[in-house]
Amino acid sequence: MYGRDPIFNIDLLIKHDLQRHIPSDEDAGVYVENLVSTLHAAWRSAAAFNERQSRKFKQQYDRSHLQPLEVKVGDRVFLRDFIPKLGLSQKLVNPWLGQFRVIVVDPPHLIITSISSPQSTPKKVHMNQVKKCFELTGPVFTSPWSPEQETQELAAANAVDSDMCGYRHEVVQQIEQPVSESSHSYNTRFRSRRTSI
Repeated sequence: MYGRDPIFNIDLLIKHDLQRHIPSDEDAGVYVENLVSTLHAAWRSAAAFNERQSRKFKQQYDRSHLQPLEVKVGDRVFLRDFIPKLGLSQKLVNPWLGQFRVIVVDPPHLIITSISSPQSTPKKVHMNQVKKCFELTGPVFTSPWSPEQETQELAAANAVDSDMCGYRHEVVQQIEQPVSESSHSYNTRFRSRRTSI
């Protein structure tokens, strides 16, 4: 251009590096000292930058992340429903099941028992599998058996049985005795007698 060869940026960088390089053996100590100090400065700068970025990312995460679940003993909670319902869209199905009462809080786990079947074995579940219940609704009655749906959901949530004093109720199976047929063949029902006059 204008009768001269163009000078590119890469040529300037290479020329600059060639001028700074010290090829003699007498000055190698100065070169090593300079290299070590430059590397240490680069490492300190990178560590400070990483520290600032990690604080910034943590602050953003804490701002947008849900607060930890605050549950205490006696609170009612819902259990996450993991079992898919056949024939229903996931958008139409309630993702929470039943109501359970918290009997022990041991972060990050809870021990819960069913409200609809209080004699069932208490289960140990993770805190992220439950949601605090604020509704005053509950089961209409309690039953002496564990509801099948609750049993399946607890198994899907990897709930573990917890033996706790006062919460273990064995269900006694009642054996039905067959009614014996009467040995006589006549009918003992009361019949209205109609007599003629």
